[in-house]
Amino acid sequence: MSSRRITRETIPPFEANAVDLSGWQILESTLEGLNLRDGRFNHSRAQDSRLQKLVFDHCVCEQGHYLQCQFENLKADSSFFTAGRFSLCRLKETVSELSTFGLSVFENCELLKSRMSETAFIGTIWRDCLFRQENYNFVRFPSSAFVRTQFVNCYLRKAIFRQATFVNCRFESCQIPETVFHNARFIDTEFENTDLHEAANWDGVQGLDV
Repeated sequence: MSSRRITRETIPPFEANAVDLSGWQILESTLEGLNLRDGRFNHSRAQDSRLQKLVFDHCVCEQGHYLQCQFENLKADSSFFTAGRFSLCRLKETVSELSTFGLSVFENCELLKSRMSETAFIGTIWRDCLFRQENYNFVRFPSSAFVRTQFVNCYLRKAIFRQATFVNCRFESCQIPETVFHNARFIDTEFENTDLHEAANWDGVQGLDV
């Protein structure tokens, strides 16, 4: 089933266990549901497509490229999405636990109403992105870079932004209980209607008067 090319199709929901679906290309199509367990989805590509109810359970989905895609109800459990690239994408109501998106790049993306816990975005890059109504518990962004990115009405409990860099960013109406900004760097970044004293650690920060 690997290296499949889908163009202008609607694929009904299906399940796959311990299968390698690497190399899939999805173009101008709709994938109505995928439940993949103990499988692989590496080097996949999707463009101008709608990806609904994707479930990845103990999967490896590395180096995927997604352009102008709509993700709805993506669920990731104990899975790896490292070194991916997401451009002009919208991810709505994602649920993620014990997964990693490390070393990925997000450009002009919107994340809306996600619920994530113990998920890692180590060394990620975010350009012109919007986090809106996100709910995080111990989600980690160490050594990540945020440029012209906004967090609006987000609940960021125990989020880790250690050694992260923020350039022309904005936190608006966010809750940041026990969040860690240790050694983070801020350039032209604003916090509006956000209580900085909720955070657990501002040690070593640069560019922000706490």
